[in-house]
Amino acid sequence: MQFKVRRIFSDDIKNEIEKIGFSPSYLDYGVNKHKFLNIKIYNLKPEAATIIKETALSSNCDAAVHRGVLDHSIKSSNLVLSGTAAQLEIVCEKLKNQQFSMQKIADEILKQLEISNFVYCSRPEIMGILNITEDSFSDGGRFLNPKSAIEHAYKMIEDGADIIDTGAESTRPGAEAIPPDIETERLTPVVKELKQNSACKNIKISIDTRNAGTARAMTNLGADIINDVSGLTYDKNMIAVLKETGANIVIMHSRGTPKDMDTLCNYKDTTEEVYFELQDRVQTALNSGIQQDKIIIDPGFGFAKNNKQNFEILKKIEEFKSLGFPILAGLSRKRFVKSILENIADSRLKRPDNDTLDDLTAQLSFYFAIKGVNIIRVHNVLKTKQALDLAGHLSLGIS
Repeated sequence: MQFKVRRIFSDDIKNEIEKIGFSPSYLDYGVNKHKFLNIKIYNLKPEAATIIKETALSSNCDAAVHRGVLDHSIKSSNLVLSGTAAQLEIVCEKLKNQQFSMQKIADEILKQLEISNFVYCSRPEIMGILNITEDSFSDGGRFLNPKSAIEHAYKMIEDGADIIDTGAESTRPGAEAIPPDIETERLTPVVKELKQNSACKNIKISIDTRNAGTARAMTNLGADIINDVSGLTYDKNMIAVLKETGANIVIMHSRGTPKDMDTLCNYKDTTEEVYFELQDRVQTALNSGIQQDKIIIDPGFGFAKNNKQNFEILKKIEEFKSLGFPILAGLSRKRFVKSILENIADSRLKRPDNDTLDDLTAQLSFYFAIKGVNIIRVHNVLKTKQALDLAGHLSLGIS
């Protein structure tokens, strides 16, 4: 069994310590020792867990382990290591001289400390959604005509979009796949126009596609980003296209396809499973030769996740920073955003219109900005820009 390591940013440290099997009678006391930087290490043998805990204690920080570590009544334990950055660096130096893969564990901890030094100073980029589709969930059919699509793209740019994400296949739950040639036919006139217009020279063009053929055709026209909702699992040729073209890639977490993803929401621990499944897909890309600086990650709100699971990812979005890549978040007008209004007494909000959903999306965009999300994907660019302007005026570290 291979150990894994990730940084825990969540304020819900009590729940994390309780989950690993820490002694219930000392739980509240133990929580007070873990209010610093928190790093979770998985699948440690009792001997290894004991070494790390003793090393932590000798370095004036702490480690929580399963209560069965002491008497070896369990085969493995997860561990939550907590301390200041300086204390954890001391722990790592001490671990490097120990057995049980401690050198590798120390290296992984140091990597997390390095990632944790990022500063929340960059304003998130706004990615405007352009659906050239017949059946997207909120605006299907509105921009199927190339002229309408181009006009809408220019409107989003005028409103403050940094990126235009254009797609010709709906990936809403239950949607049917679209052949790549139809995708390409719908996208070509729009991408050509935007890339040829000098007014768009500072605007990045993203292509929302799972198909390698479409990705190749659009990058040949100058598209900058491929946004693959399958996380590189749908088309086996996608990685080769990305390597050849050098395009940036959004690797999104999902399970299955839009046709069946709503049946695949079976998680024991949503954040951990999404985190490590996404990490595996990123590692596959890196092992295949895609450059690290080309990768953007997306936890995949609404894709193989129910409302409760989406809100858990939302609450812990900051934890995905420890993967070490820019984060894209897209929840504009999605079902779980609508669910916020379900218990509100005002009957007018039981079936919210897009304007109301865009208000909620803008509020969530404000939250994303505070949490250090790098790209926010939205339908209504203007409202999101206003929310980010407000965050900047309130001096929340966003410029």
